[in-house]
Amino acid sequence: MPPKRKASTSISAKGSKAAKKKATPYDEFFEEYDKVMKRNPKNIGGMIIRGISKAEGEDSDEDDEDEEEEQVTSKYTAEQMSSLRYVFITQKREDKLNEMRRFILGSQANDSIMMFNTSFSYEVMDGFEEYKSRIWKKMKTPAEKFDSLFAYTYNLKNYDTWIHDHEGGMGMDEMVKGLAGMWKRLLKNDDEKLGIDAEYTRPGVVQLLKDFQSDLDMQELDFSFQ
Repeated sequence: MPPKRKASTSISAKGSKAAKKKATPYDEFFEEYDKVMKRNPKNIGGMIIRGISKAEGEDSDEDDEDEEEEQVTSKYTAEQMSSLRYVFITQKREDKLNEMRRFILGSQANDSIMMFNTSFSYEVMDGFEEYKSRIWKKMKTPAEKFDSLFAYTYNLKNYDTWIHDHEGGMGMDEMVKGLAGMWKRLLKNDDEKLGIDAEYTRPGVVQLLKDFQSDLDMQELDFSFQ
């Protein structure tokens, strides 16, 4: 969900009525964001995929933490706002995210402290084969496949120990290539068939996959999803 924003306040001017404050790039971004999200009544919120990057020359100190939210957000440039990436979440998408989290983590899904080692990479590989043969085959429409594959990939990226802690030559590359192929074929569908919007969700999921690809590239695993 986008951060809460304070209602715009009017500023008084001598001899004139209070004038509305000029909209900032932040205001304009979320005005359009809200408009697109409300276009689909099934949307219940948004998941942020990439946050706002620092502007060129911006100090990296933590002074902003003590400032009012309105003061901080007013500093964001249009370029910074355009770098934001979101995926809109429907109830079905939310349910799939929870389902895939349990699927990937198994018995650890509800543990407050989770332990990961090399054996987790074997569980992920075995889980991928099960996902393809059992779960994926049950998905009938491109929209169902999108919700499922997005949820599965998001959780694989979120719990990424398997990327860094695995034994070479164990078939991990074949799994990653297989996952990339599934995305490549799925994204050939248009937005209407996938049940997503062109403005936020498609760019958002592409950004998620690019970030995932960067993580995998560092381990020389080929995730060519485009």
